[in-house]
Amino acid sequence: MHRRGGRCAEAGGFRVTVGKDEALHAAKVLLATGSTRRGLDWAKKLGHTIEPPVPSLFTFHIPDKRLGGLEGISVPKAEVRLAGSKLKQAGPVLITHQGLSGPAILKLSAWGARAFHEAGYHAEIIINWINRTAEDAGRGLRDLKAEFPRKLVWSIPAFETPRRLWERLLASAGIPETQTWADLSRLQMARITGALTKGTYEVRGQNPFKEEFVTCGGVRLDEINFKTMESRVCAGLYFAGEILDIDALTGGFNFQNAWTTGWLAGQAMAG
Repeated sequence: MHRRGGRCAEAGGFRVTVGKDEALHAAKVLLATGSTRRGLDWAKKLGHTIEPPVPSLFTFHIPDKRLGGLEGISVPKAEVRLAGSKLKQAGPVLITHQGLSGPAILKLSAWGARAFHEAGYHAEIIINWINRTAEDAGRGLRDLKAEFPRKLVWSIPAFETPRRLWERLLASAGIPETQTWADLSRLQMARITGALTKGTYEVRGQNPFKEEFVTCGGVRLDEINFKTMESRVCAGLYFAGEILDIDALTGGFNFQNAWTTGWLAGQAMAG
């Protein structure tokens, strides 16, 4: 596809080749090709700047023995941070067969899409399973120690932590199954606090089945008139959907982006 007459600033409309010998001529053209390379190449040839597309909204592949066998467990109030950055998200986290998923993970992958891409999807994340400060967690553990001195630590999950996850975190902190609350040392309390609030996990790629939901990147937004979805650099050229550099936090919002921008472009083109 190219603009008839040369540059976009010149009149003449568009010529779209649809076969070896067939061409269509149009005064207006809508590009709604998603994040495909061909669509982005067309936009670039017509004068647009392309933000490099990278996967967004993906789950984390984390082969960690602390998570093995815990698939299906959901923690409603966790915080996940990308180590070495200010990126963090809070919300539910779901343990899967391959690692971690859930709203907090998907949101972190969206805001950190480029950072994860630049790192080759090998990075460290820090999980606060209870979304509390270390000081608050320490106070809570001391309260349990005072209230249940003769009870086994493994038998009383703190902060409503799912039992199987609680047991796995205690094992990773080196707490024996026979340990009572009364006999916990300060060092052991600190280890439990760390496992709950500052656990480090290594991300070794996206979900291996490439189940990312959307793409970050595309046609730069400052080159689009959002009242009509018409290009600001190529008259008669319109855009809709994921070809644009629009990246929402869940698949539903991305569907809405496609429907809304498509409607705006259609109304403008028909006018």
